[in-house]
Amino acid sequence: MHVVSTPIYEIDSDVSPAGVLRVRLAGDFDMSVATELSESLVASARTPGVDRVVVDLEHTKFLDSHGLAALIAGFDAAVQEGRSFTVANAHGMVRQVLDITGLAEVLIAP
Repeated sequence: MHVVSTPIYEIDSDVSPAGVLRVRLAGDFDMSVATELSESLVASARTPGVDRVVVDLEHTKFLDSHGLAALIAGFDAAVQEGRSFTVANAHGMVRQVLDITGLAEVLIAP
């Protein structure tokens, strides 16, 4: 399990026996943590034995353009590896940002 934590954010992940890697994001994701988020999502997408990456945004309070860029980097890495990459449980302002940018159509599974 990989855990990165500061007072403003937390990134936690685990892999199920079925090959689904769930990345749970909690807190605020802006330019101050964009590098850590991007590196974590890209590494998740490249994890051996993983078929699918699901980024759980249930406890994400804030996501700016840098956070969106990190999601796109994770998505691109997953596509390069032949894996799916989706987000789940986006709500409030985070969901609005995904909707306004059009990323909800790409990242949220139907």
